[in-house]
Amino acid sequence: MNIEIRKINKFDKEAFIELSLALTKFNKRQHEKHSSDFQELLKVRKRRLEEAVDKIDQSPHKSILMAFKDGQPVGYIRFFIYDRKLSQGCLDEFFLKKEARGRGIGKKLLDAATQWMREQNIARMITSVYSWNTPAREFYEREGFLEYSLGYEKK
Repeated sequence: MNIEIRKINKFDKEAFIELSLALTKFNKRQHEKHSSDFQELLKVRKRRLEEAVDKIDQSPHKSILMAFKDGQPVGYIRFFIYDRKLSQGCLDEFFLKKEARGRGIGKKLLDAATQWMREQNIARMITSVYSWNTPAREFYEREGFLEYSLGYEKK
C-alpha cells in the first residue's frame, strides 16, 4: 500500500469536490435540518468548492491536503489559520472514504496538517465534530485533542 499526502492542485479539483460532496452526504442528516432541498444544497456547495480550489494558491493562510492510496484519492483535510495573534488554526473539514479508514491514512493527513500549522507558527488547532460522529470524536481524542466546547441549536 503506497500512501501519498500532498497539497491539492488544479488537476485534483474534481477528485477533491467528489470527496467533499461525499462528506456533505455523510453529514446529510445534519444538513437536512437546515435545508429542505438537499440537492440544491449540493449544487451550491459544489460551486463554493470549485471557487475554493481555484483560489487556494492565493490564500497563504489556507491549505487543502489530499491522501492518495496507490495513486487513487481516498481523503482530504482542509484547514486554515484562524487567529494568528492567538496562534490558533482551525481544522475545517476532514474526510476519508470508508475503505481508507482504520489504515493510518487519517493520522498521516492530520500529522501533515499539524506540521503545516507548526511551520506557520501556529501552536493550537481547533476543530468541531457532530456529537453523533463517535468514530471521529474517538479519533481526535486518540490524537491528543481535548473536548473544550459544546454547541446547542434551537429552531
